[in-house]
Amino acid sequence: MAQEPVASHLIPDSFDEESWLVTSDRRRAGTEGLLSLPLVGNNGDIGRRKELGAYYTDAVVAEFLVRWAVQESQETVLDPSAGDGVFLAAASERLKQLGGNPGMQVYGVEIDGRACDELKRSLAEGSGARLLQANFFDVSPGELPPAHAVVGNPPFVRYQRFAGDGRRLALSRSREAGVQLSQLTSSWAPFVVHATGFVQPGGRLAMVVPVELAYATYARPVLEFLCRSFGKILLLCFSRRLFASLSEDTALLLADHRGGSFEGLRLAELPGIPSLAACEDPERDLPAGVRVDASAVLRGDERLLQYLLPSRCRDLYRQILKSVQVVALGDLAKVGIGYVTGDNDFFHLSKQVIDAYGLSQQYLRPAVCTGADLSGLRFTGADWWRLQQSGRSNSLLHIREGQSLSASLQAYLLQGVRRGVPTRYKCRVRKPWYRVPHVYEADGFLTYMSGREPRLVSNPAAAVAPNTLHVVQMLPGISHGIAALSAAWQTSLTAFSCEMEGHSLGGGMLKLEPKEARKVVVALAGLDNRVLESLSIELDEMMRGGRGREARDRADAVILREGLGLNASDIQQLKDGLEAARTRRLNR
Repeated sequence: MAQEPVASHLIPDSFDEESWLVTSDRRRAGTEGLLSLPLVGNNGDIGRRKELGAYYTDAVVAEFLVRWAVQESQETVLDPSAGDGVFLAAASERLKQLGGNPGMQVYGVEIDGRACDELKRSLAEGSGARLLQANFFDVSPGELPPAHAVVGNPPFVRYQRFAGDGRRLALSRSREAGVQLSQLTSSWAPFVVHATGFVQPGGRLAMVVPVELAYATYARPVLEFLCRSFGKILLLCFSRRLFASLSEDTALLLADHRGGSFEGLRLAELPGIPSLAACEDPERDLPAGVRVDASAVLRGDERLLQYLLPSRCRDLYRQILKSVQVVALGDLAKVGIGYVTGDNDFFHLSKQVIDAYGLSQQYLRPAVCTGADLSGLRFTGADWWRLQQSGRSNSLLHIREGQSLSASLQAYLLQGVRRGVPTRYKCRVRKPWYRVPHVYEADGFLTYMSGREPRLVSNPAAAVAPNTLHVVQMLPGISHGIAALSAAWQTSLTAFSCEMEGHSLGGGMLKLEPKEARKVVVALAGLDNRVLESLSIELDEMMRGGRGREARDRADAVILREGLGLNASDIQQLKDGLEAARTRRLNR
């Protein structure tokens, strides 16, 4: 990437080194000034790192990102979250190789004083960089030299822990950049937005980012901002996780030519970290990747990760989605989370506890608590009874408004008080603490987190469910019932759609948030409701008998081939795409 030499204006007129060291904002952040940096770091205290969202990057990953981002000897480099200094070390070494001066061209910002102290202690003679100890969100672009390359690993702090003044400051920085982020935003999102402001025109941004960038609704404004800010973007994914010990799935963001006309967004995949080490020249050795329809992704019509599948499968799926006989689950039913007790061990009772306290059935509701309780396409009263007899705690304590409390119930509630149940968050914010709200009988249940694939079942047992499952309620005026829907859910098309709309968690689990579940498509194919209900009974028997593959083939034959009109080749394409997507997820 040819750029104008910058040696003559390494430190701009607006950059005052002395004031940078001693401003009151920096004192509040614990700033100790510009420090010479080492090339070796220490991972430090794990609890402290988790609090800060600091997960240090493998040196191979850092070296690869720096090799891609730093092209000329005179370029300046910034790591806005220096951590153990791995990016600063890589940048220093890269500039040495190119004939640059790391001590004058490499900068870092780090909030954690312990990390800064460790960097100072491990100082290596003849190599270095400049470090500012501060909250990166306290630093404005004009306070640092303009960077040709911004590299790093942003803090991964989930929105539940990302709170207070720090959150408000981060979101305000995003607003300054023209990016409005939701309250569900994790810390990495405003960090990437703010970091972009430090990249000078024509420069590059190379960062580790969560794969949430590819699918999360809250991350869409970040992706849109990046497409506005850079000429070319490559998102590099991996068959194996970069951080194997974390539940966070990550990718590498390579954004080039800040301020240039947008030429496109591409997605590529490599096997794992060793593949990065083999990329001696990223410009030459990296795969070109697949060109993404950025507009469709930003509208939410497509998921980025589906571009990792064969183009023939993607094209077939797009074509099928245009059929009037294929509809989204959200057009047929409401999908939401179940009730929240605040203490499942207390509010879900076994038969043994019920009998021990002599509790009346008027205070109890049959419940299905996990996806493991679902064995077929229907959850029946007999299923619930068998689970109860096996010792399962599957009766919800549900005290309705206006109900009087019997002596036996009061005795059980007193035992809960002694256990501290009323002090649990969800319990202490409701009155009375023992009345669980939002309990209702659903038409069906949908597994929230699934191993092989999500399950949708009907609910003839009239059971209720907690938020470990989604509850499904058919919309008024829909001609098909929940039994027909459960049959249509068994096709390869719907299983493939679940992989496209859901997202992977640690251990290969597939998670379907309510918004994601509503986008999953089913083919009702114009078949009569009675045909589908009969099919549901047939498939239920197969599933209970351990004949899941046979049930899938039968659903495909009736719904996809006879109803929707797909040929054998089309159905096989869906199966192949499903297997590829599922294998990729389970191998992670």
